[in-house]
Amino acid sequence: MNRVTVFAVLAAFIMVWITDCDSNDRNIPNSVELTDEGFPKSMVGIWESQNPKCNWGIKFEEDGSIQKLIHQLAGPVNLREGGVSAEGPEGSYYVFMMGPCTSQYIPSEGIVEVNIKIDHFSISLPYAGSLEGKSEDRIWGPVSKDGKTWQTQWVDYGWIEGADEPDPNLIEANPIPITFKKLDIKKLKSDVHD
Repeated sequence: MNRVTVFAVLAAFIMVWITDCDSNDRNIPNSVELTDEGFPKSMVGIWESQNPKCNWGIKFEEDGSIQKLIHQLAGPVNLREGGVSAEGPEGSYYVFMMGPCTSQYIPSEGIVEVNIKIDHFSISLPYAGSLEGKSEDRIWGPVSKDGKTWQTQWVDYGWIEGADEPDPNLIEANPIPITFKKLDIKKLKSDVHD
């Protein structure tokens, strides 16, 4: 092969490669408007699960951080940074120590992924005994285009003292679908004042 032929083949290869890369970039969702921190604006606010078996509530701040949420580990429990505890009737009580809760927007996939950790929980019921452990949850799904619903998958890894370790393969093979709905805070405020 002479120099011109080698150059032509190399140039054709580079053009195909650039064109292929460019077409892959077109698959990345670019209609998502981001906050200054790089988190989707449509996701900022309070999201509530619509699945009656999974009582979740997640509040996304402008930067995507999660400082408050409703966890469904022991029925709906309002959690915040620093943890919560409460006493119930007849000597019952619970303690939940919330670990780091992170969220990230993955532009190449167009999804928001949330990781929630409960570093420690303790639940005591007077006639049923007590339960201690920890939990990790992962919730992920495509960014809501309309800003009203968020279609997600959820997996939960729960460790209970004295019980068998959770099987990650079984958990990851069976994610639970959850549809979240964004709460319209402006509408709620106006409803209260009307």
